[in-house]
Amino acid sequence: MYRVFNDRSAITLITVSLCASAQCTSAQAASDDHKWAGILSASIGYDDNLTQEDNTSAVASGLDDNYLEVLGSASRYLSGARNDGLRISGTLFTRQYESEGDFDFSQLGVGVGYDKTFSNWKARFDAGYDYITYSGETYQRVTKLGAEGRRRLTKKTELRLRYEHQFIDAGANYSNLDGTRQYVRAETRIKQGKTRYRLSYTYQTNDRDDSRSGTSFSSDSPNRHILRANARIPFSSKWKAEIEARYRMSRYQDPEVESGVTTITREDDRFRARFGVEYKYTDKTKLFGRYDHYDNDSNIDSQDYERDLFSVGVKHTF
Repeated sequence: MYRVFNDRSAITLITVSLCASAQCTSAQAASDDHKWAGILSASIGYDDNLTQEDNTSAVASGLDDNYLEVLGSASRYLSGARNDGLRISGTLFTRQYESEGDFDFSQLGVGVGYDKTFSNWKARFDAGYDYITYSGETYQRVTKLGAEGRRRLTKKTELRLRYEHQFIDAGANYSNLDGTRQYVRAETRIKQGKTRYRLSYTYQTNDRDDSRSGTSFSSDSPNRHILRANARIPFSSKWKAEIEARYRMSRYQDPEVESGVTTITREDDRFRARFGVEYKYTDKTKLFGRYDHYDNDSNIDSQDYERDLFSVGVKHTF
């Protein structure tokens, strides 16, 4: 049987009002009448090369396993509305593997934000806190501060700019990941008929404590350039396809040291491709299938890997 929060499956009921990343799907915009708005999602899948989530220097395991994934996200305005309002949000995401529990990953987040319209710009200022577990242990506690601006360039084109600063307090077994992460993102959203496109560029920096053991050292502080192109294409009143390509270039800030000998500075280039289909069961409930392919090319042989994930599931918006 799948293990959910170390067999405490009742905790998954929290997804009614809460929902990662990360790296997971964000909540819908909160409604203007101060009701909760959000999404619930559950899926089962297969991962052919388990890799630690959200690790700046992840190494693929070569193991494969089935998994259960649950996502919930919700937000609401406490006062005001989209043009001038204070809102709260909650997030819960968990991926639980059938046999390889050492790779179980969960993220619980809460946030507060203020939305304000200034002339042609819609602004958002927010603060949040994420508690992340990995293999049943505390992995990271992340405090986030962010600001975002949105502006219509044309009737069918929107520009979004975002900056976020994260303060990371890692668990006892992951102290090398203590530190900060920052990113800036520029994104364009385009509508052409019923088709939706997203194009974005993100620059990310990491300042972590890094890994040290005796006379050996390994950097966990990459600078990254991330390019993303996404298209959501309806091909009937019920069916919709999603195609996405993402390229991530990681350049680590310090060279590796092995037994006191300085070697190379790590450089990674990761390509991710996604293909998904979605079926509209009702106005608020959809069935979906998804395939993700990862190809990480590194100048350190042990960091090279390919990974494929297949999943099917259901999601409901409210």
